[in-house]
Amino acid sequence: MRGNWLGTVTGLLATGALIALLFVPLGTILVRSFTGGSSVPGLETGPLAVLTDPYYLGRIGFTAWQALLSTLLTVVVGLPSAILLARYRFTGRRALTAAFTVPFVMPTVVAGMGFLALVGPNGALGVDLRNTLAIMLAAHVFYNFAVVARLVGGYLESIGPRLEEAAATLGAGAWRALWRVTLPLALPATLAAATLTFIFCFTSFGVILILAPAGQFATLEVEIYRLTARLLQLDAAATLAVTQLVIVGVLSLVYTRLQARLAVGVDQRGSPRRPSLGGTALLGTNMVLIGVLVLAPLLALTYRAFTDPGGGVGLGNFVAALDAPATIGFTSLGLAVRNSLTFALVSGTVAVLLGLVFAYAVARGGWRFLDQLSLLPLATSPITLAFGYLLSYPLLVTTVWGIPLAHALLAFPFVTRTLLPSLRAQPANLAGAAATLGTGPLRTLLRVELPLLAPSLTVATAFAFAISLGEFGATLLMTRPEYATLTTAIFDRLGRPGAANYGTAMALAVVLMALTAAVMLVLQRRVRTEF
Repeated sequence: MRGNWLGTVTGLLATGALIALLFVPLGTILVRSFTGGSSVPGLETGPLAVLTDPYYLGRIGFTAWQALLSTLLTVVVGLPSAILLARYRFTGRRALTAAFTVPFVMPTVVAGMGFLALVGPNGALGVDLRNTLAIMLAAHVFYNFAVVARLVGGYLESIGPRLEEAAATLGAGAWRALWRVTLPLALPATLAAATLTFIFCFTSFGVILILAPAGQFATLEVEIYRLTARLLQLDAAATLAVTQLVIVGVLSLVYTRLQARLAVGVDQRGSPRRPSLGGTALLGTNMVLIGVLVLAPLLALTYRAFTDPGGGVGLGNFVAALDAPATIGFTSLGLAVRNSLTFALVSGTVAVLLGLVFAYAVARGGWRFLDQLSLLPLATSPITLAFGYLLSYPLLVTTVWGIPLAHALLAFPFVTRTLLPSLRAQPANLAGAAATLGTGPLRTLLRVELPLLAPSLTVATAFAFAISLGEFGATLLMTRPEYATLTTAIFDRLGRPGAANYGTAMALAVVLMALTAAVMLVLQRRVRTEF
């Protein structure tokens, strides 16, 4: 919209915020990686020394290897679910689709604690898989299953089943149609989902730190945290952070190119059909698999939290959490809950304001390049971002604003992606009609456009709140005792010996799970009633 001064102002604000909150920290890391010197005599930490060190090369190789295995397993598990949901309609289809989202929105510490309760020390299945590659892969599949199922399933549903039906009329059986028609159709979406899953697994932190803390399972994220928080080798950490940024940046570019292909549908006609007898068996098997994959860790976590160290069932672990002695990472349950809710509220507010500024600048101000730039925080790991804040804004990190700002930057891309389509979908003549009545852009935004954005704002706020509530990596690196949250409190209790501390960690994880579930329940109800 020409002459929209508010679009120009929001564009400038969005650009300035992105520079200050993202580009400056990342630039500081880049400069530090090339100009810093080791503070330890005789220890070389320049880029060349780090990138030729066999140990660090091993960490890079292991990170890529476990991400590749996790991605392959996730695709194998998620692709059948995506095809079945896209091609069949049945009772409970919507509930099953919603169940896919449960693992993805759960905080990483909750997922990690769930797997410990299931297959960790004294786990419900009687098998201890902690510090094994198997538990890492299982947790990654649990977490990223929804990415494949929702992305591939949504794409297949959008193009309809006409081509499979045409193949059937030409004599192709169900399996032949699957291999020759359905899977080739799903290939672009499958590659896009696999790339996104690989990025998530490559930057995995909380799951690794909780389920496989042994040194041989350290990923790049864990190594950056170890070098920064424990060894104070900031130069080596900066080099690894830059390496990770480059790898994730290339993968993000690949993902955006693949995603662009998903916008081209092959056939928009057709609708899901009732499953045959064989299809019903497949659906039943798939639902059981999903139930085990999604519910087993969370149910095991809940059971373990309500099981006292002596074996009885009760609230002993929760009482112990209330009476636990104060430590550096856990002052009290009340303070941890209050900090978590306060940071989530502040960061959610900042993320919504920032996302609204970006969305308005793109949709009304014509700053289209900000649309792509708003995705950059998704390609930046929380540990790298927090590390950049520590180097760039050391005084800010020591205040109560450090953690919420980091959370807000990680959450605002989701806010922008939620608000931008709704803002673009508003009738163009509304703003024009308001202008003919003498209303300026700011008054039009407040009186006309924002009320129409209310449902999208509700969804965006809930997402930002939930992301902040469960954020672990940046919080752990930037936290102070007085700012400890539920995620850092869980990690603190888990790292201390004794069955009582272990039970307290489980109880805290259930509290965090309940808070997250409550937020997502509100979100689900708002989506149903207002969209």
